[in-house]
Amino acid sequence: MSTQFLRRVLPSLAASSAVVAVSSARMEAAEPEANAQPASPAVDFVGVFVDQESATRLRQQFPAKFGGADEPLVVVLRFQPTVDEQEAFAPILGRAAKLQVKGVAQDDHAQTVLVAVTTETGESLEYEGAAEPAHLTLSTSAGGLSAGYSSVLLERLRASDKLRYLLDETETTQWTGELPAFDSKHLPLFSPFPAVEASIAKVDAKQSEELALQGTVCLSSRFDATTGECLAPKAECGFCKFMKAGPCGREFSAWEACLDRCKKSGDDFIDTCGPQTLALRDCVDANPEYYHVLNDGPEEEEKEETEAKVETEPKVETAEKKEAEDK
Repeated sequence: MSTQFLRRVLPSLAASSAVVAVSSARMEAAEPEANAQPASPAVDFVGVFVDQESATRLRQQFPAKFGGADEPLVVVLRFQPTVDEQEAFAPILGRAAKLQVKGVAQDDHAQTVLVAVTTETGESLEYEGAAEPAHLTLSTSAGGLSAGYSSVLLERLRASDKLRYLLDETETTQWTGELPAFDSKHLPLFSPFPAVEASIAKVDAKQSEELALQGTVCLSSRFDATTGECLAPKAECGFCKFMKAGPCGREFSAWEACLDRCKKSGDDFIDTCGPQTLALRDCVDANPEYYHVLNDGPEEEEKEETEAKVETEPKVETAEKKEAEDK
C-alpha cells in the first residue's frame, strides 16, 4: 500500500507531484533492515537559540574539543512541552534573552557551558522543573548520544558533589578528576556509563561580562536557523489535526517533521524519510477503525452512500404485488 498511502496522504499537505507518484518498489527499498535502529521521532522543545555573533565569541573563548563545532548553540528550557506549557511560554516566544556564562564542564565525550538565562529585563527563564541547570553543548564526540549526553555529564557531576563548585559561592574555582561508573536517569538505555576523567572550571565575573551572550526564545519547530528568527505559528490544516488526533499522531508528527526538513534542505523525501513513512503506514494499517477514510476511494464512498440511501428509503409495494398476494 506504499504508493496508495502516499497518494492519499501527501496531497493533503500540498506535496509535489513527483513525491506523490513515487513507486511502491522504491519505497519498500527504503525500509530499514531488521537489525537497524528505528528512526527517532521528532522532538519539539522550547529553547534559547544563541545568535551567530554570540556563538562565534563563545567558541573563540572555548575552542571545540570534539566535533559538532558548526552546530547551532541552544539552551533547552523544556523538552516536549505540553499544550499548557506552550501557552505559558507563548508571550516570550520570539523575544530576546540574555545568557551569562557561569562555567565549563567537560569529559571524554562532551564539552558543556553552564549559563544563567534571563529576559532582557533580568527575569529568570530557567524552567523550575528542569533536572539539570541551564547549559548549552559546545561540542560532543558521543555519536548517537549527541548533545543529550551533556545532561548526563551534569547529572554525574551533581551525584559526585562536584557541580557545587560552579553553582555555589565557593573559593574553589575548578576541579579535575575521575567520575565513577554511573547509571543515568536521563539516558537509562545507555547505562551504566563507565568511569571517565572530567573537569569543571568556573568563569570569573569579568570574563562572564565580556562573554555576555544573546539569543532568541523559540520552539524548535518554529526556529529558522538560516535567518535566526522565530517564525509565527502556521495555521494547521484540518487533515493534520485529524491525523494527530488519532492513535498514529506521534508517527504522523515524525513523518511531517521529516518532510518539512526535506523541503528546506532539498533532500530527496523518499530516500530520507522512508522509515518514517513506513512507520506511519504500518500504524495506519493497524488502526483501520479510525483511519479507514484514507483507504476509501470515490467508488467506495459512492457505494457506501448508495447503500445507506437504500436502507433509509421506505419500501413501496406495487399494485401488482398487492393483487397477487390478495389472491
